[in-house]
Amino acid sequence: MAAPSETIENHILVLAAALLSLAGFLINVFIIAVNISEWKKGKPVSTTDKIITSLGISRMVFQVVCLLNIIWYTYLYTPGSLFYMLGNFLQSTSIYSEIWLYTLLSAVFFFKISTFQNAFFLWLKILVLNRVSHLIVVSVMVSVSYALVNCLMFTLISSHNSTQDTYDNLLMGVSEIILLKTGPFIIYLISSVLLLIYLYHHVSRMRSRNNTTSHLDTYYKTMKFAGFSIFYAAAYIITDQTTFWSDILSYLVLEFLTQVFPTLHSIYLIYMTAKLRIQVSNMIHFLRRCGDPKALVETVF
Repeated sequence: MAAPSETIENHILVLAAALLSLAGFLINVFIIAVNISEWKKGKPVSTTDKIITSLGISRMVFQVVCLLNIIWYTYLYTPGSLFYMLGNFLQSTSIYSEIWLYTLLSAVFFFKISTFQNAFFLWLKILVLNRVSHLIVVSVMVSVSYALVNCLMFTLISSHNSTQDTYDNLLMGVSEIILLKTGPFIIYLISSVLLLIYLYHHVSRMRSRNNTTSHLDTYYKTMKFAGFSIFYAAAYIITDQTTFWSDILSYLVLEFLTQVFPTLHSIYLIYMTAKLRIQVSNMIHFLRRCGDPKALVETVF
């Protein structure tokens, strides 16, 4: 039986993790709502907007599943149940989708700013930029496949607990970490680092030609966003792979930490995107002036 102090700590952590999940969910709902409202007005849809919206949907799924898992693990935990397997599958799918979509976003940024004139490179650039919607679907399908394999391997490891299966379980566990989790992250890391290197050299060339600082602001923002995204992904993977839980208290701490990174990254995404930042400003002005019926406030909603 848990001590009263442990029960209070559990309830506090449940509340903190649940509120963080809810905050992350609402932030991503805001990002998606702004983009959809822009599309409904007939404004052109950029390739980055498509990917960012897909990322928002992926994170919404992640936040909802995490919120349900927090409640379920704390109060209704039943190992091997259908809900447990479904939650694990959806959470894995959303995590893999984030990694592959960020890889695609890095590739799109790279192709948009690149100035190579090689025939093959130009063909590849046109192919990628004109097939972003298809590549988003492919990214999600690959993520679903990865999640299915991940759940299958987890089931096999959980169902073999005898001493003679220890080696097989260890081998499958290492394979899961290397191939299913660290593998996609390494691909994303390589693409993002290449993007940063190219941006650095591109900005250096432009500065040598005496371009104004304002003209380079877009490139600086892209470099900051890519660097912050690498930090976010690395922090999440390291936390996920090096932290283990043995009781409900350690699980809630781990769940809280895994919620912090995507929520902060979504906030930073809003800060770096002009139209999202403008809509946040409009909402703040609207809330401040809601008591003044004569105030004219431009808002997207």
